[in-house]
Amino acid sequence: MHKPVMLDEVIQLLSPPPGGVAVDGTVGAGGHARTLAERLGPTGTLIAIDRDTSMLDLAYQTLRDLPITLHMVHGDYRDLPAILDELGIPQVDTILIDMGVCSDQLDDPERGLAFRYDAPLDMRLDRSQSETAAHLLRRVSVGELARILRDYGGERWANPIAKAIIRRREAGRMNTTGDLVAAVLEAIPRKYQEKRIHPATRTFQAIRIAVNRELDRLQESLQAICGCLRIGGRIVAIAYHSLEDRAVKHAFRELSVRQPVHALATSKMPTATRPVLEVLTPKPLEPSDEEICQNPRARSAKLRAAQRIG
Repeated sequence: MHKPVMLDEVIQLLSPPPGGVAVDGTVGAGGHARTLAERLGPTGTLIAIDRDTSMLDLAYQTLRDLPITLHMVHGDYRDLPAILDELGIPQVDTILIDMGVCSDQLDDPERGLAFRYDAPLDMRLDRSQSETAAHLLRRVSVGELARILRDYGGERWANPIAKAIIRRREAGRMNTTGDLVAAVLEAIPRKYQEKRIHPATRTFQAIRIAVNRELDRLQESLQAICGCLRIGGRIVAIAYHSLEDRAVKHAFRELSVRQPVHALATSKMPTATRPVLEVLTPKPLEPSDEEICQNPRARSAKLRAAQRIG
């Protein structure tokens, strides 16, 4: 069962107003969204977005009993300005972006997101997209694969792992998550294999990020998303990867200083020369030791928040 990460901190920082309009851009199983909806009350509006239709179905089961105006949207939070235009909603009070993968997705053997199941190499968060992890690994070069493992996974053994994957691919033995795990274990000498986390953890993370293009246009999209907030509205973003957190940090920082007119050319962001955001978290918040003990998957979470002021 998925546990919403840093729920108390999220709600305190977002401070959703009764009767307001809130966006959960990565609704997952609906844990954060339910508490948001309860705070908005019966006159409020919740826009729940996810790339995964099965997560939208699950979230609907979590939310359907609440007396609130509810919009369930199959889409990508990075397209929020267009989504709001289609709904006829000009601006919102609160936006939550939790970039983590839902536990229900990780625990689904068919998705190929977890190394503890031997499953097809899928890893798609949006099942309507065409490229799976298997497709990616069939077309990628050894150099590009090593870059993916290094940049997206922080994998020190990126080159040996990439070579092992390509060798197994050429031998017709790169078809399942078990094959991918075997390549990692083959590439990393046993004495250097970590005990704290599984040796394949970083490889699976990196390939998942590449398949789903999770870091594409992230900083620019976050800046455009901030333009969807009303004055006084708040955004919270929870990142689980250093590159995600860096994008959030830079997006918030750039909008919290004086802006040149040409820098804000989005349909929702005013062409002002004064700061647009006030950063509410000078340093990212992290889960407590108690929360990590109860939910180990929260251990890498970093939360940043900002408020629109202009």
